[in-house]
Amino acid sequence: MFQAKKPDGTFDVQKTAMALGATNAQSFSAHVSASDANCSIINEWLLMRGDLESEGDILVKGKIHGNIQCKLLVIDPEAIIEGAIVADEVVIRGTTRGIIKARRVRMEKTANVDSEIFQETFSAEEGARIKGALRGFDDYVAITTPAQLIPAEKPVGASLYHLLDQARSTQHAHLAVAQ
Repeated sequence: MFQAKKPDGTFDVQKTAMALGATNAQSFSAHVSASDANCSIINEWLLMRGDLESEGDILVKGKIHGNIQCKLLVIDPEAIIEGAIVADEVVIRGTTRGIIKARRVRMEKTANVDSEIFQETFSAEEGARIKGALRGFDDYVAITTPAQLIPAEKPVGASLYHLLDQARSTQHAHLAVAQ
């Protein structure tokens, strides 16, 4: 689809970079070898549930409910990712919810991010929306996979139940003091 093969069978890095929306084809070509296309596309009509790992680059146009690990991740304006992201570089034009760990994070004007971001380099265009926190990459340098970003020992709702229990015990303590 976007992997333009020349008649001699070699890979055209410039055309692929344009298809992925990379503004700097040289930095993109560092991730893609001249003889092999390491790119995957999650099309706009696709809803994927589960974790996604690639040694190459990923362009997301659809929806992913799960963790992603890759080199370069490009999230299109209509795309939605709910889960942890671990990548060398992330370009966000769409919506993300979850933890992001990347050396470089670039938010474009259509980005809508509800994430805690661990990064070395961060940039955001005017109009990009972010709810969450920016942290240094060194805070999570030991973590290498998305699964490590999400604590496995706690069920998803456990923290909610813990908060409710705390609220109940506080309420009972106030009632006992009032009587």
